[in-house]
Amino acid sequence: MASPACWKCLSRPNSIQLTSQLQSRTATAAFSTSLPVLATAAPKKTMAQKVLASKANQSKTLRLKKKTVVKSGKPPMPGERKAMRKRIVLSNTNALAVPGLQDLKKDIVGHGGAEFVGKVIGLQGQTVDSLRAAEAFKPQQSWGLFRRPGILVREETIELGEKMIAFEKEGTLKLVLDGDRVTGKSLMLVSAMSMAFVRGWVVLNIPEGKLHGPSNSQTAC
Repeated sequence: MASPACWKCLSRPNSIQLTSQLQSRTATAAFSTSLPVLATAAPKKTMAQKVLASKANQSKTLRLKKKTVVKSGKPPMPGERKAMRKRIVLSNTNALAVPGLQDLKKDIVGHGGAEFVGKVIGLQGQTVDSLRAAEAFKPQQSWGLFRRPGILVREETIELGEKMIAFEKEGTLKLVLDGDRVTGKSLMLVSAMSMAFVRGWVVLNIPEGKLHGPSNSQTAC
């Protein structure tokens, strides 16, 4: 016959289970003032999990395709761009015409041109064609700003013309034109070639010819 104490044990809950439940509830909050959720440290992700998470985030982002640029027109031919950079415009129809502009002639070269110092003298069409054939003009000289090509008569221009006339029939004249940058050396050579063409000389020009000095071009008349 069973004792009455055993029936009482069966009628009440198990004390061992209660104690284990209480311990599991209070284990996270023991010796901590933070919340139980924050007190539990999250497990660190492995490298594989990080890679998978980054791929998942990238797949969720919106990707817009770039518009393809449609090239219209014909591509430039080989050397065409270089030719455009070196293209020289010698006249501008939008520029105002200078009234009373005299052309370069034989009598202006030398002693007869002293009165034209500080003035601009125009170049005739035949002289311009000869200078173009000799490659005397340069793109950086801004010829396209004027209605027609012209040269500025300086004292050095008259002096050079006098020396050219003195050695026209016989003798040899050797001159070296020197000066700082942007002082008009190339334009002085254009003036010398213009005077030579006006007097019927044969001009040999070597554009961009360089020796041992800072000279940009050589001209032999």
